[in-house]
Amino acid sequence: MQNESDQGGWASPKALARYDAVRFVEEAVKSGLPLSRALDAARERPWGVRRYGASTIEEWYYQYREHGLSALEDLPRKDKGHVRALAPEAVDAFLALRRAQPSVHATTLLRQLVEQGVLAPRSVSMSTMYRALAREGLDRRSVRAGSGVLKGPTKAFEFSWANQLWMTDGMWGPSLPVAPGGKPVRTHLLALIDDCSRLCTHGQYYPAERIECFLDLFKQALQARGLPEKLYTDNGALFVSEHLRTVCANFGIRLIHAKPYAAWSKGKIERFFLTVQSDFEQRLVFAPVADLTELNKRFWRWLECEYNHREHRALEGASPQQRFQERSQGLRPIPAGMDVDGLFLLRTRRRVRRDATISIAGTLWEVPPACRGRVLDVHYDPFRWTRVELYVEGRKVGDARRCDKNLNAHSFGLENYDF
Repeated sequence: MQNESDQGGWASPKALARYDAVRFVEEAVKSGLPLSRALDAARERPWGVRRYGASTIEEWYYQYREHGLSALEDLPRKDKGHVRALAPEAVDAFLALRRAQPSVHATTLLRQLVEQGVLAPRSVSMSTMYRALAREGLDRRSVRAGSGVLKGPTKAFEFSWANQLWMTDGMWGPSLPVAPGGKPVRTHLLALIDDCSRLCTHGQYYPAERIECFLDLFKQALQARGLPEKLYTDNGALFVSEHLRTVCANFGIRLIHAKPYAAWSKGKIERFFLTVQSDFEQRLVFAPVADLTELNKRFWRWLECEYNHREHRALEGASPQQRFQERSQGLRPIPAGMDVDGLFLLRTRRRVRRDATISIAGTLWEVPPACRGRVLDVHYDPFRWTRVELYVEGRKVGDARRCDKNLNAHSFGLENYDF
């Protein structure tokens, strides 16, 4: 007989499936079937996602008659919320290591605890570790969603004045056609956006996502819009180089990196990229471009004539260009007399060959003969190649020039042969 004290309540899917099985048995018994026949019929049907044996359904039947719907719920484990296979000290050590290194895989953390002697080898399974992480909100999905370990800005923010903070990032761009039979070239869009005004200070498509590309982008933005106080980036290889840190230090720009799993804190530039994809790049479907030069020309036209001058919902109806101009008090220009191009030159180190040449990016360059055999620091412009400078211990010793083998052949006389 059902307990009259059972007042009902919210039932789980499992309890409802069991209730359906019990009701089926009750109806069968009321129609005149013996209980054993009713249970045999019930076991042939799925209840929920699976079938159950007659003895299991019979147990539900009597539990329901005695205690009502609540008796069909699973009883909670007495040790729920506790990791049975680990001592509390080991659990605390594991969670502390996870908080300190949120991007490291759990298997690596477990190995580290074994090496430190906190855990004995093969004393705990990975499923136990994963349950411990899930209980504390430190599993991979929770961390990526911002739960458990929150690093970086945790509230919506907006700076008050233009050039207080620039955000930067990159995204894949459209593919460009190449010669027949060749593989299409995938482009990369790099961009900088001002946090206060949402103005794109500069954006450009490049054939690759490398440090020299970002430095070229950054230099053009600084020359066009002035110096920001802070530059906010993620931890990509483009943004953690010594060269970028040197450039920022020379201009008095504070370089800030987002914490792991906190890319959402750069939401403004991610929203800009979404606008580029849904607006500018959609137009390329009907008017394709032939090469990178044409792609950038169209992008800059869209950027300066449309996006930067279009009303922005987050700016109370003002456009990014209008907000930038209204809040441009205190903009810092590039200091007069600074060798900006020299600061942005890419840098590498080469040993000079016996024929007084070095190779850079697959091109042969001639250096002064006195440098044969020496190791030189080479500063060069990887886009225009107008400057290829040679340094030894910080002192400039000359410039390199492209090697012209045909020209050199005219000065190659018989004195060079040993008859």
